[in-house]
Amino acid sequence: MTTRRHLLVGWLAVALLTACGTPAPTATPTASPSGPDFTTPGTAASMVRQLLEAAGNQNLLMVEITEETVEVSVLDTGHRPVTWAYRDGEIGEVASDLQYVDQATFSLSRFNISDVGALFRAAQGQSGSAEKQSLTIVDYSGGEVMMSVSTVPESRTVFFTPDGALLPVLSFDTPGGIAAGIADAVGTRALVHSVTVDSQQGAWVEYPGTSGTTVRRTRTAKVPVTTNVTAKEMDLPLFFATKVRPEAVWAVVDDVRGSGDVPAEASWSVVIDDREGLGVPRMYFSIGSTVLVTDAAGSVISR
Repeated sequence: MTTRRHLLVGWLAVALLTACGTPAPTATPTASPSGPDFTTPGTAASMVRQLLEAAGNQNLLMVEITEETVEVSVLDTGHRPVTWAYRDGEIGEVASDLQYVDQATFSLSRFNISDVGALFRAAQGQSGSAEKQSLTIVDYSGGEVMMSVSTVPESRTVFFTPDGALLPVLSFDTPGGIAAGIADAVGTRALVHSVTVDSQQGAWVEYPGTSGTTVRRTRTAKVPVTTNVTAKEMDLPLFFATKVRPEAVWAVVDDVRGSGDVPAEASWSVVIDDREGLGVPRMYFSIGSTVLVTDAAGSVISR
């Protein structure tokens, strides 16, 4: 999220300068109504390629597309961000406050922007707004480059997978949502300190970072994985993330809810870790008012 804020701040600064009557470093006039419609199939992708050719660089940091404008930011050989844009019928380098803070770079070929209009319509279906839509591809969090559509005034930001499909909205109170959430949070990590699933909040994993830090990767229902780093080490053994069995998590929840004093719709959470130092993780559940411990397969050890 920090990277996204930096990008927004940069462009808001230019807008504020203009509104106050102070000239911005480089003019960015409104595109001509008779110019290209970048929501038509193939038009935006073609313009991005033209901008990259003009920039002489394929190391993308950001792509931003509206109905009438396209801009790209690339990382030059001096590790400085440079922005090129199509504005008012012209291609040229424009001023930007975008700063390079180790964001991930990416290739245009990774993302399907062949039909921006279709992406805008899909986003409208989820957000309920088509007001001044803007498609952005950028390092969203912790090196995860994401494609999203936002609006002005701001409504819900809608995220897409690189192939142009809507990012699935997950329910963490279903078997499929549990499995998908854990898989997204774990990513390519082999060893983790802990895996947590909360039926109301999402799924997250924690693992060692660099220089005595701990990294947490979180997947929530409507937002892709975000990464946060804390300046402390966890006092928990590592275990293989493949030991976590989402189907076992759901089996325990499904068995406990609706029995005894636990309502059928009770919220729940589970923390999976090796706090006992046994060499294998255990699952520590809170289901309504019931607390229990199981092994990784879901067999009850204690209540």
